[in-house]
Amino acid sequence: MHNYEIIIAGAGPSGCAAALQLSNLDSDLAGRVLLLDKAVFPRPKLCAGGVSADGSLALERLGVEFDVPAIPVHVTKMVLPTGCLTFQQPNHFRVVSREQFDHHLFQAVHSRGVVTRDGEAVEDVVRTADEVIVQTSKDEYRAKILIAADGANSTVRGRLGLSRAGRIMVGIEIHVPLADASIPGFVDNTILLDFEPLSQDLPGYCWVFPTVNEGPTVVSLGILAAPFGNGQVSSVKDVFAHWLTRLGLDLRAFDLKTHPALRYEPRASCSQQRVLFVGDAAGLEPLFGEGIASALGLGTLAAQIAFEALLKHDFSFSNYEKRIRSTSLGSMMRRRHMVAKRIYSNPKLARLFLRHGALLRGIALLSAPGSEAKITWESEQVTDENTVKNNDVAKLQSQTPRRV
Repeated sequence: MHNYEIIIAGAGPSGCAAALQLSNLDSDLAGRVLLLDKAVFPRPKLCAGGVSADGSLALERLGVEFDVPAIPVHVTKMVLPTGCLTFQQPNHFRVVSREQFDHHLFQAVHSRGVVTRDGEAVEDVVRTADEVIVQTSKDEYRAKILIAADGANSTVRGRLGLSRAGRIMVGIEIHVPLADASIPGFVDNTILLDFEPLSQDLPGYCWVFPTVNEGPTVVSLGILAAPFGNGQVSSVKDVFAHWLTRLGLDLRAFDLKTHPALRYEPRASCSQQRVLFVGDAAGLEPLFGEGIASALGLGTLAAQIAFEALLKHDFSFSNYEKRIRSTSLGSMMRRRHMVAKRIYSNPKLARLFLRHGALLRGIALLSAPGSEAKITWESEQVTDENTVKNNDVAKLQSQTPRRV
């Protein structure tokens, strides 16, 4: 039996961010924080590996150097039923290997004096009036607070009886030599999001990302499906296979990496008495499925709230969801959820919503005020390009409906 102030289940970006922030708030607390993960680091992770500017800023605030190999991304192209939208901004993304990135964060946590245990899976969670008891594959631990960062398949969620019904998204990924595929418009320092699955009655998009440490000729190809409601949708694997055929590839020739994700819902509970959920265990925004930046931000916020709870001896966490919604991260996730719900609830009708103005309002969420961002829209029927400067984007962004 071992006692800690806080246990963090899951050592991905969100769990590590929580541990790092706790050490920032009180260095003496670090030795009384336990970070657990079922995997042994370094470990592979299905993820295209995009770290946005917000993610880089979150790392800087946590005091962690971005000291892993990365490919800078200057251009994001979105292929839609009505045309192609291009977002240009120097270094608005960096692509990393999740195996290297997560290991780097895990080592940073360990160097701060936090107690770390990898290769140790959470098997059971019991809450009492005074503590949380965590049973793992190797031992039993007790703490005042549990931060659950154990992913979409969260054991903590399951043990506490929290349903995931209707919120599951699915991702599939393969790595392919670029020379073997025919990918129009893909050049160095570019990522491509293709919403072709909408025409196949699947809510989501396919992606093309460069990869790190696999040579410049290898790309990550994948699909994210984010269904809303209980309606029937096409097979994710079949739609992905159809899309790959257009690129001259046969899905059967590759080993698939498949993983579920949990959709973020603005009004869904992200806490229980003595328990806070972060990262994939709380949910990803469903429009683009951007996970790393939001995981870092939510882990940092949860650490702050947990630290305050220790000082106040109040472990109800009754205002956690409200605190999330009040942040810029929460605002971004709510707005993207709103756009995704409108588009993905009925993929066949999505074409009606993917008009030029609506697209600009959505893409404006990627652009930081005062940046040098440029957005170019090329219609299927029009060959000339209409470029919208960043001040116009900011104006459109301010007109985007917001929920308070």
